[in-house]
Amino acid sequence: MEKINDTDFLDYNKSIFYKIAKLAVYIESLGKNFFESRKLNVSIDEFAALNAILRNPDICQRDLAKIILRDRVRTGRILSSLEKKEYIVRKNDTKNNRLVKKICITQKGKNLYETHREMLLDISKEFLNIFSNEQKEELKKYLDNLENALSKLSTIKI
Repeated sequence: MEKINDTDFLDYNKSIFYKIAKLAVYIESLGKNFFESRKLNVSIDEFAALNAILRNPDICQRDLAKIILRDRVRTGRILSSLEKKEYIVRKNDTKNNRLVKKICITQKGKNLYETHREMLLDISKEFLNIFSNEQKEELKKYLDNLENALSKLSTIKI
C-alpha cells in the first residue's frame, strides 16, 4: 500500500479528497449505467428519492433535497417524474404554519423499489467482496468520521 504523508495533500490529484471525488464519479457512472442498461423505468436519482421517501414517510421536498444532495429545482423534476409514473403522490399539509407538500410512496413505487434494490444488492456484493466484514466496518467508520468533520466546515445550501 502506498504510504501517505502530509505533503501529498499539497498535490490535489494525490489527496484523499480527490480520490473520494473520483470514487463518487465512478459510483454515479456505475449507477447510471446500471439503470440505463437494464432499461428500467427509473433513473438513479429517482431510485435514490424513492429510497429516501421509504425511509422518511411523509417527507417534504426541501428535506428530500437535503438527503439526496440535489437542489430543490432538480428534486422537483425528480418528483414530477415519479408522480407521473405513479410511484409517489404528493399531499398538501402544513409544517411550522406553512403549506408544504408531503411525499408518499405508492404500492407501485414500493414494488419497483424492492425489485431494483434486490438487483443492486447482487451487484454491490460483487465489488464489496474485495473487503472483509471488518474492513467494511472500518471503512464505513472512517467515511462517517470524514463526513461529520467536513459537514461542519461546509457551507452547502440546499
